[in-house]
Amino acid sequence: MKNGLLLGAGFSCDLGMPLTSELTEFFVNLFPVETVKRLGNAMSQIQPYGQDRPMNQNAIMGGLALLLDFRKNEGKNYEAFLEKLQNTAGLSSPTQSDRDSYHYLFDYFYQVIHLALCLYQEVSYDILYSRNRQWFSGLKTFLSDTETWVFSLNHDLYLEYLALDLKIPITYGDDQTLELPVNNLDLARRIAFSYTERKGWSADHSGFLKGKPGFNLMKLHGGLSEFRYKDGTLLCNLQLDKQSSPGLAREFGLCRQMAYFENGEPVLDGQDHGISDLDGNFDLISRPMLTGGRKYSGTSKIKDGEEKLQILDSILRGLDELTVIGYGFGDEHINFRLSNAMLTCPRILIHS
Repeated sequence: MKNGLLLGAGFSCDLGMPLTSELTEFFVNLFPVETVKRLGNAMSQIQPYGQDRPMNQNAIMGGLALLLDFRKNEGKNYEAFLEKLQNTAGLSSPTQSDRDSYHYLFDYFYQVIHLALCLYQEVSYDILYSRNRQWFSGLKTFLSDTETWVFSLNHDLYLEYLALDLKIPITYGDDQTLELPVNNLDLARRIAFSYTERKGWSADHSGFLKGKPGFNLMKLHGGLSEFRYKDGTLLCNLQLDKQSSPGLAREFGLCRQMAYFENGEPVLDGQDHGISDLDGNFDLISRPMLTGGRKYSGTSKIKDGEEKLQILDSILRGLDELTVIGYGFGDEHINFRLSNAMLTCPRILIHS
């Protein structure tokens, strides 16, 4: 019997991570009307892409107007706002200035959401995890005699923490390692990552568990401790070789400090994030947390960069049972693949 798990936000809520509606409420409350007006004026004056590519005040104010409309209409899903912002950026043949302005807005709000989730992760782990992890001991019952695939729609680290504390083998499928310094001011402090080369990555990759109990974890929407490196060719994660969750939690706190400093200030702190290489030179790493309306392409055909969906499709075809925990069936890309699996593989049992 080959088993699999699909985890949504409800899986982690008892450990302190927010549901989408809760995170949306937190997000919109950061931006009352007067704050948005001041933010628009300030953003219109800055030059993040250089003097020859100034911000477009009309585009900035138009993008912020979308936020005010979302707030006024009591929107329940912050991703709907981000999707509208992305779609608006592509209307009416935008100029380079328009594109720069909308890109800057999206990157700014992406940073806000990412920071909020990181804070939820750290605070909830300190306060709630030790109290409530006992209720998750049943995770062991989902283990089959061979590997168990876990597909998570969450960005948090709670499945990793639980697996370490319950002594369940777990892997992201990585088979190589690298080190990066915390920053260029302290090259001696380093963080160890495991990584996978994305080209040719598949369910048959040597880094995944095969034929023995444990979790093969695939974060379909990216994770807080996951990064793309070397122009996106490498997918990096914090190493899961810790004895228990506190070790991984400490590493997560350390990786949040990664930066490249110039004149005492961090350089480029957004979805594309400035860091230091081992020699103290400026380098780039990307946060692949997927959010908004462009998590994946809008067609069923797998595109470049959608290796995770390809792995999901291939694994679903071989499962006997998929248990869904905490997922509200609100993601069209995931729903399509679940429906397709039930049509093409009638033996699979999907239940929640």
